[in-house]
Amino acid sequence: MIDSGEGDVIYDKRNKIVRFSYDNRTFIVKKYKKVNFIQQIAYSFFCKSKAERAFEYAERYKQLGIATPQRIAYMEHKSMGMFSIGYFVCEESEGTECHLLLREVKDYDKSLAEMVTDYILLMHSKGILHGDLNLSNFLYADGHLTMIDINRTQFRDGMPTDAECLNNMVRLTHRKDLYEYLIGSYARKRKWDVGNTVKIANKLLYKFEHRKFRL
Repeated sequence: MIDSGEGDVIYDKRNKIVRFSYDNRTFIVKKYKKVNFIQQIAYSFFCKSKAERAFEYAERYKQLGIATPQRIAYMEHKSMGMFSIGYFVCEESEGTECHLLLREVKDYDKSLAEMVTDYILLMHSKGILHGDLNLSNFLYADGHLTMIDINRTQFRDGMPTDAECLNNMVRLTHRKDLYEYLIGSYARKRKWDVGNTVKIANKLLYKFEHRKFRL
């Protein structure tokens, strides 16, 4: 159905995301990109696919008190007995991506930025390291945040290490003033030295942004 032209395509690059309406409910279907041969073997015999992890992790987030869209199902297409393509289905959650509200405006809302760092700290306190912690994966609506794209999450027993927490935030944004504000806000909430934390975070961001150019 996702490739038949039905529904509204809202993203079609690395993965494909389509919105469908049925019985007065709105659903999101995410089709993950076709895997390479090594990934095909891995997902067939050694580890869970992104679709299965998205489905499983949605329940874990819910149990830990972190909002994420209500899961519906996941599906896996196999070719000759080998994993080929995965699909994840959830209900649509209302909200605007925080990168539009914070990164794409001249004067960002500091109260919303504080809400984001509060939520990151809450996730960390519950042992959640979101695998792609960028502002596009925070949905904001009516004073609440919802996390999406959670299939790469790592879970810890309790608070991760300080280094893990700081590294987890390196993808938040490439906008320097906003990045430093978010890091400083988080550091204050953790009672860390703000100046030193921002300095370390900027070094991590530089390495992250230049990782593709290293020999």
